[in-house]
Amino acid sequence: MSYPRECWYVAATVDEVGDSFLARRILGTPVVLYRLADGSVAALEDRCAHRPYPLSAGSRDGDRIVCGYHGCTYDPDGTCVLVPSQDKPPLGARVRAFPVHVSGPFVWVWMGTPGSARLRPPAATPELTSEGNWSSTGERRNVAAGFLLLHEHYLDLTNVFEMHAEMVPPGIEALPPLEEVEISEVSVSYARELPKAPLAPWESAVSGLDSAEAFSRRETGTFVTPGLHRQTYTIGGAEGPLLELARLHGFTPETERTTHVFLQLAWRGTAVAADAGPRLAEVFHGMADRDSAVLETVQRCLDEDESPRRYVNVKADRAAVRARRIVQSMIEEERGL
Repeated sequence: MSYPRECWYVAATVDEVGDSFLARRILGTPVVLYRLADGSVAALEDRCAHRPYPLSAGSRDGDRIVCGYHGCTYDPDGTCVLVPSQDKPPLGARVRAFPVHVSGPFVWVWMGTPGSARLRPPAATPELTSEGNWSSTGERRNVAAGFLLLHEHYLDLTNVFEMHAEMVPPGIEALPPLEEVEISEVSVSYARELPKAPLAPWESAVSGLDSAEAFSRRETGTFVTPGLHRQTYTIGGAEGPLLELARLHGFTPETERTTHVFLQLAWRGTAVAADAGPRLAEVFHGMADRDSAVLETVQRCLDEDESPRRYVNVKADRAAVRARRIVQSMIEEERGL
């Protein structure tokens, strides 16, 4: 196992979960999600307790799921309440029900030890709720790479010069070193100030600011939890921030080598173009396409290596290396090592 289980992960976005069943593999486990009559979301293991058949291939009876194989019927808490071929269900017949938490656009699920979810609430995402006058848009994709590769990728943006040159402000030829790196037992964050420079075309388009004027920028990145990564990018003026961008990634392992990616972009400020949303969505969708292609290649290379080889780290890897150590520590703790 290459991912911790004692953690909240994004299972879906709120607009994906409705009356119909949504089947999704999370941490190697098949899960079915659906919305109950009261508007809440249920998440059950997507396997009948009688025979290995997906509950998501069955039907609904109110808030209950009816298996499409033999008709075994389950309450939203996973209890089998009906077996058509006999008077009562077998004692203890049930499937696991997973705790769910809905916040902003995210439907979070707890796949860890039953009963522990309430001790560790999901990470806060104020940029994606009604707080602070943020606007947001998002997308979901599946990437054929392990979730740690994605965390490491977004903790080291020095690749921007090779992969996303159009994003770099004119005149900036290298990112300043990571001088501000904060590390705790469970998270890693960094910040860097960029020298004043004119606007890149995408910055001018989403802000409406004069592209010839020089502006300062501040960029941050945070490994919040194994399930969430946050980046911010601020264009500053003489009296404070003009445009604030936040890019949040929900990284949810599907398997050890595939990851559900839930991307949400949020923005606010005094310099925001009327069509900033569609423009940002287009820009960052293109970036995500290139990021995904590179990360899938990295995963393929790792899988093709006949024997493990040691790859060197550079100074820009400081935050990424620490994030990997945190994840490894969490896994070892769960294993009792």
